[in-house]
Amino acid sequence: MEFLRSRQALHVLHRHRETFLSKQDFQAIHDMGLNSVRVPFGYWVVLGPSAGEPYEGPALDMLDKAVQWAEECHLEVLLDLHGCPGGESADAPCGHRQRPESKWVWQQWRRLETLKALEVVARRYRDRKCVTGIAVCNEPSRLIPAEILASFYDEAVDVVRAAGMTDRVTVVLPVFQRCLRTFEALWRQISKGRHRNTCFDVHHYHCFEDAWNRMTLAEHLRAVEDHGREFQEFPLVVGEWSLALGGRAASAMCPREAMNLFARAQLNAYSQASHGWFFWNWRDGAGPAWDFRSSFLQGLLEGAAPILPTWNGLGEDPLERLLEPTVGDPYVRYGHAVCLRSWNGRCVDVEKSKVSARWFEGGDWQTFLICPAASSAGCSGAVRDGDVVRLLAHSGVSLGVSTSGKVLCRPGRSINCELTVLLKANPGCHRQLRHKDQIYLQCRTSGRVLDVEGSRVAARFQHFGEWQSLSIERKLLRDANSKGGFMEDSMQSSDFLEEVMPSLKRSAAVADLVVPSPVRTRLTGSQARVGLAAKVEG
Repeated sequence: MEFLRSRQALHVLHRHRETFLSKQDFQAIHDMGLNSVRVPFGYWVVLGPSAGEPYEGPALDMLDKAVQWAEECHLEVLLDLHGCPGGESADAPCGHRQRPESKWVWQQWRRLETLKALEVVARRYRDRKCVTGIAVCNEPSRLIPAEILASFYDEAVDVVRAAGMTDRVTVVLPVFQRCLRTFEALWRQISKGRHRNTCFDVHHYHCFEDAWNRMTLAEHLRAVEDHGREFQEFPLVVGEWSLALGGRAASAMCPREAMNLFARAQLNAYSQASHGWFFWNWRDGAGPAWDFRSSFLQGLLEGAAPILPTWNGLGEDPLERLLEPTVGDPYVRYGHAVCLRSWNGRCVDVEKSKVSARWFEGGDWQTFLICPAASSAGCSGAVRDGDVVRLLAHSGVSLGVSTSGKVLCRPGRSINCELTVLLKANPGCHRQLRHKDQIYLQCRTSGRVLDVEGSRVAARFQHFGEWQSLSIERKLLRDANSKGGFMEDSMQSSDFLEEVMPSLKRSAAVADLVVPSPVRTRLTGSQARVGLAAKVEG
């Protein structure tokens, strides 16, 4: 806005408001089988901007137009106050993103002005039958004390009802990044159960935080299943959801298949919500994951609800085996190719001598051959907790730790390539490693443990924490002599490893392994992803 004003170009905003959406959009929404629209607006659309704020308003004529079009197209409307005076958070959805986040404190949220905006909207649209819901704010920060938020909601319902919106209209109360059960109990305590026709608003996105990015597709589908259980207990509307998946899950199978499976699971779960759901967004340039119209036209929302195999939460989820099958036995053995997936879902990769964790896919640059250390006897069998190993990168150079704690892939006597493998769950148990076990890798000489912060890989501390946790995942090695075949048998992997052992035994603990060129060729040819399509039948 400030840029437009400085260029005397506010007409660009006005034209956008006039042309971005039309009645044809509302008619298309109806024709695609939807029955409601959620219309977000900032407080400045109602009251005009406060002094010193950059917004352009009021613009209630735009809300009038949206309500009228919805009515003409037989759609219900949820009016959503999406940005409050002072902001209900430090994030962009409320109209102004403040960074660092500490620049915003919850006391900046001007709640009395917010109530005034709600009163104006409620009074203006109280007699419009197509208006069946009003949301009192959007994604309020978790930093707002729960008692303050619940008390505001109590006042907001009173204001909306006093303005003439009867309990025919649902008052929507957002619960964002909070425990729903705990907040619902507090809400009952503060409101004393005196309000009718209210519901909580939840937003289910599976793509933003590291916790979502490191989850498998199976784990995402189980999370959706858990969401469905909430709908049996509380009055809820899913105010926002999308088809965007966390990085690891998005790379697990064909993106279109993953997105369709994810969509069908969500539609099945969210259809159980007492007050329905709203997809974010109707039209968006970020692709079908965020664009209902595009995802509908591409058939990504079609199909029956997936029937997930039952699982009691113990042991390996059978859904994991169905969606990401492994070949052969589940154990990690010497000679196997593996990926190291960090706590944030990204795989450790090697580009020349630089070691990072930049991508979720496990391709050539993320592939390591697991070898015994120079001092170890034998070169076959399962890798165990406590073993000292080397990790041979696609470049033919082993992963190593410098005396200063840098993790590199380059030869040098200051680089120690011998790493002790420790199981996260039970270090020292000497158990055999299995596919997807959580492990730590500790430099044998310095005791430093590999860690990942963002995309940076280092070995800075002798700590065993979340940043140091790695998932070891088996891969298939492409055999250069088998016309594209893969070595699935541990004996073949053992034979393969024998080729590098003479060089390994001649090298010192701090020197690097010189790999014969045929072996380097095979490593470079390792596939980026196992080409096995899997889907859950509905």
